[in-house]
Amino acid sequence: MRNSRIIVLMAFWLGCTITVLAQDNEKVPLDKRVRKGKLENGLTYYVQQNPKPEKKVELRLAVNVGSILEDDDQAGLAHFTEHMAFNGSKNFEKNELVSYLQSIGVSFGGDLNAYTGFDETVYILPIPSEDEEILRKGFLVLADWANGVLMEEEDIDGERGIIVEEWRTGQGYSQRIRDQYLPVLLHESKYADRLPIGKMEIVENFEYETIRRFYRDWYRPDLMAVIAVGDEDPDKLEALIKEFFGEMENPANAKPRESFPVPSHEETFVTIATDAEAPGIQLQLYYKHQAQPTETKEDYKNTIKRSLYSGMLNQRLDEIRQKPDAPFIYAGTGYGNFVREMDYFSASAAVVPGKIDAGLTALIQENERVAQFGFTEQELERVKKTILNSAERAAKEMDKAESGSIVGRYVSHFLSGRFAESQDWRYEFYKETLPKITVEEINALAKELVKDENRVVVIIAPEKEKENLPTEETVLALFDAIEHIQLTPYEEKLLAEDLITDLPAAGKVTSNNSISNVDVQELTLSNGAKVFIKSTDFKNDEILISASSKGGSSLYSLEDHLNASNAAVMVNVMGVGDFSPTDLRKVLSGKTVSITPNIGTYNQTISGIASPKDLETAFQLIHLYFTKPRKDLELYEVYKANQKSQLESAEANPDYQFSKQLNKIIADGNPRALGILDPADYDKLNVDRGLEIFKERFSNAANFEFFFTGNIDTKTFIPLLEQYIASLPGDPNNKEDFVDLGIRPPKGKTERIEVGTDEKSQVIMYFSGETDYDRKKAADIGYLGEILTIKLIENLREEIGGVYGVGASGSMGIEPVGNFRFSIQFPCSPDMVQKLTDAAWAEVKKIQENGPTEEDLNKVKEKRRIAYEENLKRNFFWNSQMSSVRNYDLPWEVILEGKASIDAVTPERIQSAAKAYLTKENLLEVQRFPAK
Repeated sequence: MRNSRIIVLMAFWLGCTITVLAQDNEKVPLDKRVRKGKLENGLTYYVQQNPKPEKKVELRLAVNVGSILEDDDQAGLAHFTEHMAFNGSKNFEKNELVSYLQSIGVSFGGDLNAYTGFDETVYILPIPSEDEEILRKGFLVLADWANGVLMEEEDIDGERGIIVEEWRTGQGYSQRIRDQYLPVLLHESKYADRLPIGKMEIVENFEYETIRRFYRDWYRPDLMAVIAVGDEDPDKLEALIKEFFGEMENPANAKPRESFPVPSHEETFVTIATDAEAPGIQLQLYYKHQAQPTETKEDYKNTIKRSLYSGMLNQRLDEIRQKPDAPFIYAGTGYGNFVREMDYFSASAAVVPGKIDAGLTALIQENERVAQFGFTEQELERVKKTILNSAERAAKEMDKAESGSIVGRYVSHFLSGRFAESQDWRYEFYKETLPKITVEEINALAKELVKDENRVVVIIAPEKEKENLPTEETVLALFDAIEHIQLTPYEEKLLAEDLITDLPAAGKVTSNNSISNVDVQELTLSNGAKVFIKSTDFKNDEILISASSKGGSSLYSLEDHLNASNAAVMVNVMGVGDFSPTDLRKVLSGKTVSITPNIGTYNQTISGIASPKDLETAFQLIHLYFTKPRKDLELYEVYKANQKSQLESAEANPDYQFSKQLNKIIADGNPRALGILDPADYDKLNVDRGLEIFKERFSNAANFEFFFTGNIDTKTFIPLLEQYIASLPGDPNNKEDFVDLGIRPPKGKTERIEVGTDEKSQVIMYFSGETDYDRKKAADIGYLGEILTIKLIENLREEIGGVYGVGASGSMGIEPVGNFRFSIQFPCSPDMVQKLTDAAWAEVKKIQENGPTEEDLNKVKEKRRIAYEENLKRNFFWNSQMSSVRNYDLPWEVILEGKASIDAVTPERIQSAAKAYLTKENLLEVQRFPAK
C-alpha cells in the first residue's frame, strides 16, 4: 500500500510538472484584436480596427532589409533607397507624392517619415480614412514604395547632396568616439562596417545600377509586411492589402536573407576612446549575450525577471550617486538589443575626473554584492508593484489607445519576433506570474547576466584627460580585485508608508460655476484659489494637473536672481516632507503619480499626472510642495559638485559652446536672461535663501489657478480638493503680478560664432519685436511658419540639395509685454551659408510680394483641421487650452472655434504677417562656423 501511494504521488507530481512545462512552453498569443495573414507571394500583413483617433489609419511598410545586407560597393545604399522612395515612383512623379500627402494633412518629416537600421527599413504613413479615394491612395503609396520606386538618374544625383548633409549633421565628437569603440563592441561582425548612414565616398560616386541592384534584390514581398491599424473596417483593410500587394512577385533565384552573428570572445576587450570635444567621462560595461528567444510564456517570464533585476539594481545605484563623495555622477543598468543577433546587459556611469577606477569598481561590485547577498524581499516587491502598475494602466487604456501607439508592436513582431500580446493578456500574465517569481530567482541572474566572457569595457573621455586614464591592464585588474574586496549586504532603509500623517484642516468650495459651452467647472476655494475641472472619458486612467501663478524670479533683485531662478531645482533635488527624492520613488512604487514644481522668470507652476486611484497621493504631494519643502544640505552639495563638474567638462563641447554664446547674444547683455549657468555660479547659490524664496512663491494659494483634466469623478474629487488644496494658506487680498525685467532680444544685427572643428555650420534667422497680442495675428504668424517650412524644404533641400532639415516657426505671447517671435533654422556646409541664407530670404520675399498660394495654405489648413479634431479628444489639449484662456484673458468659447478660425485664414492675412514681422529691422541673424 505504501509503495502504491508513493507511485500515485510520483505520478501526480510528474503530471503537474509536465503540465507546468507545457504551460511555460505555450506561445505568447498575438493580440486578439489583430488579424495576421500572409499572401501567396509571402508578404505578411497585420490589420487591426482601432477607433482612436477617428477617421485615421496608421500604415507601415516594414522591410526586413537594412544596411547589413549591402554589398561592399553599396555601403549607405539601403538608406539611400529609403530616400529615393520619396523621389518619384510608378504612380507619383518627383515631389508629387509629398505635395499630395501635404494636401490631405500629412506633413513631411513629421507624420510622413521613414528610417533605415542595420536590419530593417520602415516606412511610416498615417492617412485619413474618411474618404475612400484618399484611403486607397495611401495603399497605392505603400505599394509604390514596395515595388515602384523609379530610381531615375537625375533624382539619384539630386539626392546625393541631401544625404551628405544628413551625414554632416551627425558628425562630431560622438561620431568619432563611436567609430573608436563600435568595431570592438561588434567584434569581427559585418555590423561594424555597415553603419546605416554609409560611406560618403560611395554615396557621392556609386553607379546608378548599384542602387537599382539593391532595390531589385531586397525589396520583395517575402521580406515585407504591411501593417494597417486604425478607424476602418478590417475586412476593407485586408482587401486593400490583397488588391495592392497581391500581384507583386519575388525575383527568380532570390538571394537568401542571411543572419549575421556577432562572434563571441573569451577575453575582455577594453576600449579607451578620447576626443578633444568630448564633454565628460563616461564608463560603459557591456556583457554580450546571444539574442534571447521571444516566443513562449517562459521567454516572457525571463524578460520580466531581467526587468526586475535591472530595476532593483538601478534603485541601489541611484542611492549611491546621492551620497557624499559618490563614485559616479549617475549610473544605470539595463538589458537590451543592439543588433538583431546580439543582446546585452549593460552598466554605465558618468564620473568626474579622477574617479574612473572608483566608478568602474562601483559598477562591478554592486553586481557582485547581488551575487553574494542578493536583493531583499522589500526591493523586489517595490519593483514588482511598479511594473504591475504599468501593466494595469495599459490594460485599462486598451480601448482608448491611439493607433500610433499600437502599430509599432506589429512592426517589431514581424521584423524581430518581439512579443505583440494584448495589454489585458499582459496584465493577467503579470498578475499570475509576478507573485511566483522569487527573490532567489532574481538573485541567480547576477551570475547569468554578468560573466567573464563576451565582456567589453568602454571608457570615453576628453583628450585633455588622456594622461590620467587607466591602462587596459589596470581596468582588467579591477575585475580580478573584486574577489578580494570584503562586501557587506545592502541595508534597507525603513520608510513611512504615508506622505502625510496628520491631515490638514480641510477648507471648502465656496462657489461652483458651470461653464456649460465647454463643459468646464470653475470652483473657488475658501482660501481664494481658483480650480478649473474638465472631466473627460478620453483616457480611463489619466488625470492631468497644472497650476500657475504670476511672479516668478522677476519679483527678486538682481542679487537674488540666481537663488530665485534655482529655488525649485533645489527643492526637487532635496525632496519634500520627510522624503528625499529616492525615498519618494520608493514610497510611490506601484502608483501613477508625478508632481513637479517650477519657478520661471514670470511665474511659478506645479504640473503633473496621476491615475484616478492615486489622486489623493498627488494632492498630498502638491500640499507638501506648498507647505513642506525639504532641506538636505548633503544631497544639495552632491548635486552642486556634480553640476559644476559636468559644466566644466561640457566647456570642451562645441554644441555647448554654441548654445552658451547664442544664449548670451539673445539675452542682449541682460544678466537676468542668461539661462545657462557657469560652474562658478553654483558657489554663489545659497540653499537657505533658495528655500526661503521657494516658500514665498508657494505661500499664497489664492494667487494660483489649478487645472485638472481627465477621468474625474467629482464626488470623490471635491472632498480631496477641499482636504489638500483648499487647506493651503491663501490670502485673496494679496494678489501678485510679475515685473517686466526689460529682457528683449537684439534686432537688426548679425553675429558669427566660431566653435568646433567639424566642417558644419548652422544658420538661425531670429525675428522678434513688441506688438499688441491679437489672436488672429497669432494664428497668422503660426501659419506663416508652416507655409514657409514647406517652401524652404522644396527649395533649400529638394532644389539646391544644401540641407537635410530646415524649418520655420512663429508665435505671439504676452509676457512680459505683447511680443512676436519667428525663426528660420537650418544646418549646412560652411561654404553654403550665404547661398542658402539668400535662398531663404528669397522664399520670404515671395510670400511678402505675392502671398502664399491657395494650395500651400490649404495644406496647412488641412493639417490643422485634422489635428484640431483629434486634439479635441485629448486631455493635454484641454488642459493647455484652459490655462491659455485664463492666462490670455480669452472667452471660453474660443476653444470650440478652432474650425472657424482655420477656415477664416486667407493668403492676404499671411502676406500681411510676412510683411509686418519678417523685416531686416526685426532680424537677429546668427551663423555658426568651425573655429579657425
